[in-house]
Amino acid sequence: MPYTIDYSNNGKTAIVVNDGTIDTSTSIGLIGKNYTRFGETLNENMLHLLENFANATAPTNPTEGQLWYDSAESQMKFFDNGVWTTLLSGSGTTKIAFRNRKDTGGNFHKTIEHIVDANIVTIMTDDTTAWTPAVTEFLEDGVTALSTQFPTISAGTNMNTLTGYKFRGTAVTAEYADLAERYEADAEYETGTIVKIGGTKEITQTTTANDVAIFGVVSTAPGFEMNSAAGTDATHPYIALAGRVPCKVIGKITKGERIVSSGTDGVGMAAEDDYSWKFVLGRALEHKTTEEAGTIEIVVGAK
Repeated sequence: MPYTIDYSNNGKTAIVVNDGTIDTSTSIGLIGKNYTRFGETLNENMLHLLENFANATAPTNPTEGQLWYDSAESQMKFFDNGVWTTLLSGSGTTKIAFRNRKDTGGNFHKTIEHIVDANIVTIMTDDTTAWTPAVTEFLEDGVTALSTQFPTISAGTNMNTLTGYKFRGTAVTAEYADLAERYEADAEYETGTIVKIGGTKEITQTTTANDVAIFGVVSTAPGFEMNSAAGTDATHPYIALAGRVPCKVIGKITKGERIVSSGTDGVGMAAEDDYSWKFVLGRALEHKTTEEAGTIEIVVGAK
């Protein structure tokens, strides 16, 4: 009497295996009743499953969800919608590695690392604080310290610091609109505050009207962050140097008017008719109809 072999997916047609035969409609042989080489076939099936059909060529007659270790490319693949798709890399010189790296303080950090020709190109992590790899953490050669190419690792994608390793693409987009850089401030300033070069550190807030030292605005959400490892938002805020950004202002302002510093600390105002270009921070992108202090969007750098 033939066996009826059902798939996990009830929507697929069951396989009928006749007595004394081997069914080869899948990658493993399905054994019929009273087949004489039962033990050999059963053990081969178990071995093939154990090694995930490790071979340089794909298994014959694969079924949806099947795993295959492609030994030619050192990659684990799965079969879906008629296509073998890479799941993760194996032990070759080009792969994706999931690791637990140790820092100089003895703490461990989960990483995803992209290795190409035995070179670590990127390391990804979700740590909120930057860390330095311990001297016991190595590159793929097992000898060279990881810190020689990754001196510090921060949240996100960290590129290898060797010459030639760069982020490249035909187009890059940003969710936010301004270009900003970290500068050391003499105090902690709110976003939208207008700053100038000066004070006891690199920057300080403006304090006088039409300040010729006017420099930028403390950014709310930079679209491009430069000098990101210089410090924290408290000590080294991002200063918008170009692009659209919220800015503190006082007095009535007409869209398109030029913005200069006011007599209120860190706050801008509309320029008078006799303004000098040296005073101008940027131009207003919206109207402000009240006299009290508020926040509007401006374009930094637009004269």
